[in-house]
Amino acid sequence: MGQPSLRKRLTRTTMRAGHTLRHRAMDAGLLPGHTDYVRFVCVGYARTGSTLLMRSLNNHSRIVGFGEIVKNVDRYPHHYHELENSAALFERDPVAFLRTKVFRAYPPAVAAVGFKIFYHHAPRDTAWGRQVWDYLLEQPELRVLHLRRRNVLKTLLSEKQAGETEEWIKYSNGQDKPVHIAPDEAAAFFARLAAWESEVETLFAAQPRCEIIYEQLTRDLPGELARIQHFLGVPHEPVSPGTEKRPRRTLAAQIDNYAELKEQFRATPWADYFTE
Repeated sequence: MGQPSLRKRLTRTTMRAGHTLRHRAMDAGLLPGHTDYVRFVCVGYARTGSTLLMRSLNNHSRIVGFGEIVKNVDRYPHHYHELENSAALFERDPVAFLRTKVFRAYPPAVAAVGFKIFYHHAPRDTAWGRQVWDYLLEQPELRVLHLRRRNVLKTLLSEKQAGETEEWIKYSNGQDKPVHIAPDEAAAFFARLAAWESEVETLFAAQPRCEIIYEQLTRDLPGELARIQHFLGVPHEPVSPGTEKRPRRTLAAQIDNYAELKEQFRATPWADYFTE
């Protein structure tokens, strides 16, 4: 596709400037704004439907949802113009960044604000990352959407396919080439994800938590979104993510050593990942 026209670029710039000015006016009390809304996070891992979920929620008229905004100290989310030029604050004080740039004053119609964070984002073995997680854990009313995929093999497969094609959000209709997954790689991934999932359940044991399963989300998107909207305390609205799921292919057609893996994990707790 070609570059946007000058008119479109000017329109986007004007809209962003207006958005920034409105936020500043609300922060200063010059326009009606409030902070008495539901705060939430969507916690999970890549390739489990997090983009589908967050896009759907963000299309609700009363929800503001951000994507992966706290990956690491050197990964400031420049593409969110709503966050303004806050890179220095983001690096210096991530808690102040979240408090003043994400969970800030919003128009009265906004009823819920949140963002997406993966298990490995804001690494807890760094001072910067600990600040992010500790801040979230200290919010007693924070609502947690814990998104998981039952078949973790499909998570690993999708991640490898996206990594090889560098297409993390699938727009094309082409089929990916079969990938090779070493047994040790699969075992390590299965164990690591199980540990992360268990850790989240322990960490957020005191906060309201809604478990979301990818397979159910894609099977009954309207029903699951209605359930999630109720959990977030917003009026129900039928919303669409604006994307479509690709046609289903068998695991054997996508993993070139599928038979080897299936035999390798036949007598393990992960054997169910190899049934279709």
